Amino acid sequence: MSTALAYDPVRSFAPAMPAPVAPAPAVPAPEQPAATPARPAAQPAGAAAPRPRGLAAAALVGVVACVVGAQLVLSIGTAESAYRLSALQQQSEQLAHRQAADQEALRSLAAPQRLAARAAALGMVPDDEAAYLDARTGRVLGSTVPAEGRASAPGGIVR
Repeated sequence: MSTALAYDPVRSFAPAMPAPVAPAPAVPAPEQPAATPARPAAQPAGAAAPRPRGLAAAALVGVVACVVGAQLVLSIGTAESAYRLSALQQQSEQLAHRQAADQEALRSLAAPQRLAARAAALGMVPDDEAAYLDARTGRVLGSTVPAEGRASAPGGIVR
């Protein structure tokens, strides 16, 4: 489809001849009473009154201001959440390091050498013969004689 002007053979681009004007009647027309007020020529009958442009512009500026304000509030909330998340991650890392250190200290305290040293400090002596308790029958299996001897110095080797 072309946008060029098309030549219409029916219409002529030559200036139209003015229509002949009829002579004015000799008898003046009777005057009609002015019962209806004349409407302005710029407004056709039944058309709505034009809206003020200032009100539309103010409404548009208000909508844009609301959108910008909502965007600002959401951005601030997102940034605040990011800072809080970062702080919580740092706290989680610190707690993980502390937990690892506590577990290492517990393993150190539960080592057999450490338990033997603490038992010797309490006055316990190692027994060469083991005795066991049968939970079903309640009998003691093995030697029931107490161990004799002196507690050795802490840090000794456990047999």
